[in-house]
Amino acid sequence: MSSIDENLKPNVVVLSTSDLEEEIKGINEELKKFKGENEEEHRKIYEILSNLSKMLNWINVAKSQAIWKSKTCKHSVNFTCQAWNISDEEKLGIPSEAIVINQDGTKKVIVSKFPDICMICPLYEARRS
Repeated sequence: MSSIDENLKPNVVVLSTSDLEEEIKGINEELKKFKGENEEEHRKIYEILSNLSKMLNWINVAKSQAIWKSKTCKHSVNFTCQAWNISDEEKLGIPSEAIVINQDGTKKVIVSKFPDICMICPLYEARRS
């Protein structure tokens, strides 16, 4: 197997449980204490928490894919995305430490620090030799 093929080999790592997931677990535990007091209200809250948990699971899957894409995309050169110019990182929720400003004034994302931008990027293309 060539080094290019080795780089493209799927390597998905499940991310650790986030603080929000821990918070949801704690709320679920607290909610169990009051289950008998108001069944209907309890059911509604539990359903909301269950939906939040499902969304977090999908977000973690998407983040894992974003990390993989950031490492294998042909537009990622020296860990910086060359496909996108970022005009206002703050509006996009990109941390300022994940931005590099080129000599021509264009702002690029350092995907090793913020791979989330790769999550649903329509310009992703696997690096080939």
